[in-house]
Amino acid sequence: MTARFTKFLANTFKLATSDVANQYALPVKSMTGAFVSSYGAKKSRRLNEKVVESMGVGRDDFVFEIGFGRGDAMGMCFEKVKEGRGMIFGVERSGYMNERAFKRFVLEIAETDKIRIDSAVDLRNLPYPTDLFNHVFHVDLFYFLQQDSLVDINRELLRVLKPGGTLTCGMQFDRLKKLTEHRILEETQWDPMRYLWALEAAEFSDVKINYHTDPQMGEYQIISARKSTDPLDGQDPEELMEKLSMDMKKERLAVAMMNDKKDAEDSL
Repeated sequence: MTARFTKFLANTFKLATSDVANQYALPVKSMTGAFVSSYGAKKSRRLNEKVVESMGVGRDDFVFEIGFGRGDAMGMCFEKVKEGRGMIFGVERSGYMNERAFKRFVLEIAETDKIRIDSAVDLRNLPYPTDLFNHVFHVDLFYFLQQDSLVDINRELLRVLKPGGTLTCGMQFDRLKKLTEHRILEETQWDPMRYLWALEAAEFSDVKINYHTDPQMGEYQIISARKSTDPLDGQDPEELMEKLSMDMKKERLAVAMMNDKKDAEDSL
C-alpha cells in the first residue's frame, strides 16, 4: 500500500511539474496559467526594466518585443515613445497573453494607436516589412524555441530590423538555475552559447553577452547584437569571393540553358 501511494504521489508530482513547465512556455487560460504568468511577470519585472533601460529607446523609435507576456516591458517602452512618433509592436504565441495585453492597453491602443499587438504562429514569418524597427528585444524567450528553427527566426528578426538597429535579450542565470532544479527547464534550453551561435549564424554583428549587477536582483545577463549598416560587414572575404564565383557560374549556366532552348526552338 505504501509503495502504491508513493508511486501515486510521484506520478502526481510529475504531471504537476509538466503542467507548470508547459504553462511557463505557453500560458493558457486556466488557474495554472494565471498563476504561472503572474509569478513569471513578478520575477522578471526588474529584468525587463534593465533591458528597456539598456536599449536607450528614443521617442521616435519603433520597438518590437517578442513574447511580451503580461505586457510589462511594452508598457515601459510606451512611456518612452508616447510623446513622439514612435510605436511599440509585440507578438505573442499565447492567445491568453494576447487577451490580457489587449485588455491592459485598450485605452492606449484606442487613443494613441502607438501600441500594436499581433499574433505570430511562426516567428520565421513575421507580419512586418523589412527595415522597420530600431530595437527588437525579448526576455525569457529563446529557451522555448527549437534549436533547428533558431537561426531562421533570428534571420527574420534581422530582416525587420533597420540597418544599425539592435537586438537585446535579457536573462538571469540564478533564476534559471532554480527553474532547472524544479524541473521547469532543462539547462540546455537556456545555455546562452546556443543563442549567441544562432545570432552569429544569422549574420548579426557585434554579438556579445554582458554581465551586470543590480542591487535589487543581483547578477543578470544581457545578450546584444546589431544589424550592420554595411551588408558586407563581418563577412569573410574568401567566403564572399567563393559565393560570388558560385553565383556567376549559376548565372552562366542559366544563360547557356536559355540559349540552348532558344536554338532548339529556332531549329524547329
